[in-house]
Amino acid sequence: MDSIDIKMEELIEKYINANAGGVKIAEMEETLQQSRLRLGYVTRKLLNEGRVEKIENRYYPVNHIEYKK
Repeated sequence: MDSIDIKMEELIEKYINANAGGVKIAEMEETLQQSRLRLGYVTRKLLNEGRVEKIENRYYPVNHIEYKK
């Protein structure tokens, strides 16, 4: 893996961690100006490594607290 991919992982992980309410790929695509395909690839890698969580179609920081009504 090259340094560009590592920087992209760090950027996406920081973005998800800054949005404790969870984010969708489409939201990241608009904000980070990256293709949906690339974001999907990187978020799947972060998910598989246990660095983020996914509930339904939203990505969350690992230690988020989900409140249910």
